[in-house]
Amino acid sequence: MRRMRLSAAMVAAAVVSGTLALASPASADPTPAGTFRQLVGVGSDTTQDVTNALAGDTVNGTSYSATGVKSVNGAGIASYDAIEPSTGALGTKITTRTGGTTFLRPNGSGAGRTALSESLTGDLDSTGASVKGQVDFARSSGGPSSSGTSLTYIPMARDAVGVAVKGSGLDTLTVQQLHDIYIGHLTVVNGQTVHPKIPQSGSGTRKFFLNAIGVADIDVPVSIGVVQENQANAALTEDGALVPFSVGSWIAQNNGVSPDYSKTAAAAGGHLASVQLPGDDGATSPVTTVNGKLAPVNAYYENATFGRDVYNVVPSRAIDPTSIFYDKDLYDVFVTSGSHTAQLASDTAESVIAKFGFVNEPYNGSISVAKHAKLGGLEESSSFDHSVPNAPALKSTLGDASLKIGWTPNSIVPAMPVTDYRITLTDADGGLVATKDVAASTTSYSFTGLATGTYTATVTANNVNGTGTAASWTGAVKYASTTKATTATTAYGTTPKVAVTVTGTHGVVPSGKVTVKDGSTVVGTGTLNSSGKVTVNVSNHLKVATHSLTVSYAGATKLNASSATVSLKITKANPTVTKTAPATIGHTARAKVTVKVTATGTTPTGTVRIYEGSRIIATGTLSGGKVTLTLPRLSRGTHTLHAYYAGSTTVNTKSGANFTIKST
Repeated sequence: MRRMRLSAAMVAAAVVSGTLALASPASADPTPAGTFRQLVGVGSDTTQDVTNALAGDTVNGTSYSATGVKSVNGAGIASYDAIEPSTGALGTKITTRTGGTTFLRPNGSGAGRTALSESLTGDLDSTGASVKGQVDFARSSGGPSSSGTSLTYIPMARDAVGVAVKGSGLDTLTVQQLHDIYIGHLTVVNGQTVHPKIPQSGSGTRKFFLNAIGVADIDVPVSIGVVQENQANAALTEDGALVPFSVGSWIAQNNGVSPDYSKTAAAAGGHLASVQLPGDDGATSPVTTVNGKLAPVNAYYENATFGRDVYNVVPSRAIDPTSIFYDKDLYDVFVTSGSHTAQLASDTAESVIAKFGFVNEPYNGSISVAKHAKLGGLEESSSFDHSVPNAPALKSTLGDASLKIGWTPNSIVPAMPVTDYRITLTDADGGLVATKDVAASTTSYSFTGLATGTYTATVTANNVNGTGTAASWTGAVKYASTTKATTATTAYGTTPKVAVTVTGTHGVVPSGKVTVKDGSTVVGTGTLNSSGKVTVNVSNHLKVATHSLTVSYAGATKLNASSATVSLKITKANPTVTKTAPATIGHTARAKVTVKVTATGTTPTGTVRIYEGSRIIATGTLSGGKVTLTLPRLSRGTHTLHAYYAGSTTVNTKSGANFTIKST
């Protein structure tokens, strides 16, 4: 169970030496030893004890097992102290999972957020140990140090940062005095030589306090002593000593709720100074006394300069119900959204939070940046690529009230690989229709059962750093249409006919235009009748061959376009051969025979021959479908002749009927 921590002097020594012998009862990590719970948290010293209590452990001799917070599914919190609880030593290691790795215990808000980041990225900690998958949330008394969206800072309560001092000369301080003290320009206040201290690097309280008084961390003189955060016994060792301090921690320690790091200092005159808040004429004390116990002064806690929210930091994707990385237990414990109230925001949990010196706020569990939540990027102690993936290339396929979006990953990717793809569908008014998160190996997703209308689909490739650049498609989703076509073998010169029937799904009767193409050439068009049918007359000058025609329906308001192919065979035209010739002729004269060749839809061209038996006696070429041939002199007697058309590329050959000419 969690027991009393070590004395302040010993803890101060531990900051320097990194080790400490046990001198008094100490608190502990989740108990009994070897206890592992599902939701692992590390980090801030400020919220460590209250989180330990919310986890159901024993804090400073009081068991909170009856009020321990769990998810609806029974997942509990495992909260690990910022320093080794049994000895107070720094630089120790922890194991947070059954069979898990052993890694450096995160000491402070920054270290906790770094450990959470390393748990996501797989980076090693400063000792070379793997933290991947070992941490679920970070306790943090401050906001993000890195921009981005990969981490969500969920407010749990309101705290404030005060200044713990020793010596009556420091009873009241101004922001300007604190600024000058912590840059080394002011060494005496009200006749009292000051001995400023500052919490360890990575402390959320340190970062917040320096920001509040307008001092950059780099401008803090190295002569200012470094102490473990929120440990007054180690810091207030002489008159004139002062150190920034969580007011909640001061209240909890001095009320005997948290393990004692401050009572010795308080008994020797240590107290929280009153501070003249910006814009006020007088000074405000951070605490008051109610029924013999310290209690927060709301005016100080709500002040924008020294009041602060304290957070539980979680991976943003883990609390997104649409993400493949969604952790329902984490969401259930930490998030308040809509009708869902975080387990940490229950009346029971908030009574525990108040007991530890914090002020409960209505935004406990908020994930909205408009209601005190914050977004931040991953925090790494080593060099880290913070870039997000580039936009993929999209391809859309429209179906029957459906849309399939496919994508090709961008060939230029950051060092941190793609972990998932997010597909979002919105309607013409920008309203969210659907969203889906899929694994990195997926390259397409289909939305089905959609109403007809215009939609926009966006696809982002994501990694642990956050959401990548979006690629988008906008177009109309309609019902399906089916085009069918038939035709018959047709002679050249006769108009081919293509019978087209278009049908639509969902009871929609197609209307609109149909186009027939031979290759890329349009050879006919038509408009559907009220039954979705049309017979298209195709050009009667298609070459003699078998044609593969494409019949395309252009679509309509509610119907997608569709097409079909149909085979059309064009054969040569069948001609008719007629002649005009004299019945008789003198044997010394030369008869003239006019031959006419006709065919439907075309004027034949080519050669005409006059035969007597199998002998060619005259040859001519058609012009305008006819030719006049002059025969040679015929011997006396009756001659039986016939005309023969030799045909062309579009018209068949044809022999005319026999005729006779009598030569006298």
